[in-house]
This record gives sequence, structure tokens and C-alpha cells, in this order.
Amino acid sequence: MGAYAVIYLKKTPEEAYRALLSGSNPPYLPFRDASFGNCTYNLTILDCLQGIRKGLQHGFFDFETFDVDEYEHYERVENGDFNWIVPGKFLAFSGPHPKSKIENGYPLHAPEAYFPYFKKHNVTAIVRLNKKIYEAKRFTDAGFEHHDLFFVDGSTPSDNIVRRFLNICENTDGAIAVHCKAGLGRTGTLIACYVMKHYRFTHAEIISWVRICRPGSIIGPQQHFLEE
Repeated sequence: MGAYAVIYLKKTPEEAYRALLSGSNPPYLPFRDASFGNCTYNLTILDCLQGIRKGLQHGFFDFETFDVDEYEHYERVENGDFNWIVPGKFLAFSGPHPKSKIENGYPLHAPEAYFPYFKKHNVTAIVRLNKKIYEAKRFTDAGFEHHDLFFVDGSTPSDNIVRRFLNICENTDGAIAVHCKAGLGRTGTLIACYVMKHYRFTHAEIISWVRICRPGSIIGPQQHFLEE
């Protein structure tokens, strides 16, 4: 309801949030990350509404043209497991595998499975953040740029990794598809760095926005890394 009020009724996040708190409604519990262990970073409904407003201000979302059927189709593992974070600029996706197959009931996709969608939507570069599972040549032979910026799963990127990522993104024509193993933690964190720099999102706004686009993104210390 709060998102509808901000997107369609043009309410400010604060106005929408106050309406949710009116009357005898109890206070809302904050959201937390998708990792195990104690929660060390809380995200409120107000944070989420502010993230939505910032996304609207920068044209990341259009209530009139958003295709919910396409969103729900491609976020499913069997259909690719990917989501646009910044339409036309950043696509977050689960890491490809050497072969497309079903393993223990779980669909795995080879690089080639992504080629038709990527080419149709002007994805020109791939950034891999996890260890090498497939040959980068499979993307480059198909006309895509491919970059490796490995850092450990669940950890935060070094300053060098952040600088290299920003440089790649600032010098790439077309959209960039970013993946780690699941396309959630490391992927969301580096995309967030770019958005914070170029669109002036706060840490809470961008964590909210990325998770709204791709639930489960940015976990554990990555939240505090963006805060700092």
C-alpha cells in the first residue's frame, strides 16, 4: 500500500508511511538481510519507500509500462534468474554453468542460454565476480565483453575492485550483466556502489531498491560496507 501511494498517488514516502502508522496500528518490524545469524542492519518500510521514490525520480521504474509478467517470468530459476536493477544499464543474474541441465531438480544454464535475451536488450558486457566455472571465451566469441573481478562470497570488495568495476561501467556502451554465484550479494553490492556514485542514493535507499528488484540481495557485512 505504501508503494502504491508513492508510485501512483504521488505521496511522499513520509506521507505514505504516516498513513500506515495511523490509528491503532502496531509499529512495523524492520526488514533484515537474507543471511544466517544475528541481524546487524535494519531496513524500515520508510527506507523502502524512499528507495522507490529515488528510483522513480531517476526513471528506473514506470508504473504505466512495467511488465509484471516479464518480471515474474525471468526471475524464475528455470527462465534465467535475472532482474534489471537499473533498466538499460544493470542486469543482475545467477552465475552461468558449463552446460544447461537439471541437477538435483535445479535448472542450470550455460552462457549460450542468455545470448538471445542479452542481445535483444543491448547487453554488451558481462562482469563475473565469482570463481571461474565457465570459459569467458564463450561470451567473447559471441561478441560480448567479459571481465573478471573475483572476491570472496559474502565478503566486501576491495577499493581496487570497486574502482575497476566503476571504470568498466563508466566506459561501456550498452547494458552490463553482472553475476556472482547466486547474483545476490557481491553482484548487488557493486551495482549499488555505481548507483550511489552516479545517482546519489543513500545506503538505505539503494539496499532497499536492489532488494525490491532482486530479493535477497546485499547481505551481512556488505550492508555496512555501503553504509560506510
